[in-house]
Amino acid sequence: MAVTIKDVAKKAGVNASTVSRVIKDSSEISDKTKVKVRKAMHELGYRRNAAAQILASGKTNTIGVVFPPVADKASQPFFMKILTSINETARDYDVSIAIATGHSVGELKKQVELQFSEKRVDGFIVLYAGKSDEVRDYLLENKVPFVLVGTPTEGKNEITHVDNDNMLLGREAVRLLAQLNHQNISFVTDTKETEVFEERYQGFKDEAERLGLSHDLLFMDSNFSLRNETALVVMDDVLSLKVVERLRSQGLNVPEDVSLITYNNSIFGAMIHPYLTTFDIHIEQLGASAIKKILDLRDNKENLPEKTIIPFELIVRESTKARI
Repeated sequence: MAVTIKDVAKKAGVNASTVSRVIKDSSEISDKTKVKVRKAMHELGYRRNAAAQILASGKTNTIGVVFPPVADKASQPFFMKILTSINETARDYDVSIAIATGHSVGELKKQVELQFSEKRVDGFIVLYAGKSDEVRDYLLENKVPFVLVGTPTEGKNEITHVDNDNMLLGREAVRLLAQLNHQNISFVTDTKETEVFEERYQGFKDEAERLGLSHDLLFMDSNFSLRNETALVVMDDVLSLKVVERLRSQGLNVPEDVSLITYNNSIFGAMIHPYLTTFDIHIEQLGASAIKKILDLRDNKENLPEKTIIPFELIVRESTKARI
């Protein structure tokens, strides 16, 4: 026999009308009561009538998640980790996730248009920022609620976004290496197209110049090699593994010959020695914050755009060493 709202109300010790308002995620209900009711729903195995709820509230209780139009996203642990966080947090709010992917911005735009025009989603979390594109233009022009993960190059004060302070991340990496007596450092990347690269590299460059350190930008390709660097700041953990292997093939070991610091604290950072010194950017907090922000925008359309900064943490491991 199907579990009813009255069954949930009895178990939670509240009125049936309260359960209904919790299902609609009403702002009139306290977070404490919402948690208690949702716990009762979970324990009883209550399943809402989605079709009836959409008709009654006008909400689908589904959020679209838009992946960037890049070919190698499956190899980047960032995306799997943030999607897991988004999905887990959405579950706490009794919300489902719909994914939009594509090999081009045009393909992505078609998916986003279809999902929203057919009322399959209430809004979107876009997992890339930087310069505006067709997807973002469509969302803005049609007043679709959305949140960016990352900082937009244009319209920063017009778009709600969640990010780390990437310029500060660049600065902090340089400060650590300076404390370890490294005077010749380089930033290593395999892309110059993202706002994350631009901000981290700018922070790196500004701090290196402030401290009077010799610095350069190296691109990871078939011609990659060091000049006289004793330390590297690498764009992310995955790229760092490739850098370590390339240096080893050139007779250089990390950290005995070259120190290395990187970002993201993914699972790859502690898989093989040397374990990577890295900045944990708290991807799970980025995802959780993004889902909360999009639900706020959905339910309170008058909310002003805002930026949320997620803190980071330095994890010192084996890939950095003081220069004597």
